[in-house]
Amino acid sequence: MRPLDRRERIAAAVWVVIAIVAWNGVYDILLTRGVKDYLLRNALHLAGRGPAVSMTERMDAAVAEAFWLATLAASLLLLAGLWTVRLLARRP
Repeated sequence: MRPLDRRERIAAAVWVVIAIVAWNGVYDILLTRGVKDYLLRNALHLAGRGPAVSMTERMDAAVAEAFWLATLAASLLLLAGLWTVRLLARRP
């Protein structure tokens, strides 16, 4: 396998940056959803329409879910981007 030229290295670096930004975005969206879910369940409990909710338990679950789903999404995006760079690098 030959080393990547300058344009290919730049394209790979851009894909890495895009994956990092996507990870942050997905993580933020999912964590926000977890906060809203906790607030809804707590409001239902205070209204007498649901069981007591532990903030620690709900947020631990939300953080774990957000971390793994954001990592999966960013990994797939990075894999597709680097595969594209490699495919285009083969062209004569």
